[in-house]
Amino acid sequence: MDATPDLLDRRRHPWAVADRVAWGEISSVAAAHTDGLLATLQELRRPVDAPSQLVHGDLTGNVLLHRGQPPAVIDFSPYWRPVGYAEAIVVADGLLYHHAEPELIDSVLPGRDGLQMLVRALIFRLATSAVFEVPNKTIPEEELARFARVTRLVKGRIHADQRFDT
Repeated sequence: MDATPDLLDRRRHPWAVADRVAWGEISSVAAAHTDGLLATLQELRRPVDAPSQLVHGDLTGNVLLHRGQPPAVIDFSPYWRPVGYAEAIVVADGLLYHHAEPELIDSVLPGRDGLQMLVRALIFRLATSAVFEVPNKTIPEEELARFARVTRLVKGRIHADQRFDT
């Protein structure tokens, strides 16, 4: 079974909208304030062949660790997507906000599908920022600079991967 449960399909909150943008299920959000980065990421998006299941779409900061205890996952954000998408959101957050090194991509998201999950995770985070922006207000420059840096990194890796195919 790969059909999204009706409950998840009915959600209209900003994160659900951004998730649908990430997967090309709706065309876009008002993206005037993304300096073209959203369009660039959408152009990089290619089909993936991975089964969907119930995943936590916001694991970063929502896993509590304590010595001698199993990890506790909190603030469950349900999405019906491939497991790699949930992992890619953590990688995107690491690259954007937590000074993670680019090697994190290779260790957590190997191969073409991994890069494509990362493209979707970046679209998700950027579209969420666009949805939450107040009209006539732009996304802060430092936020756009982070997205531009990671977008260049992912774009370079995708183009390098395509060169090996020829």
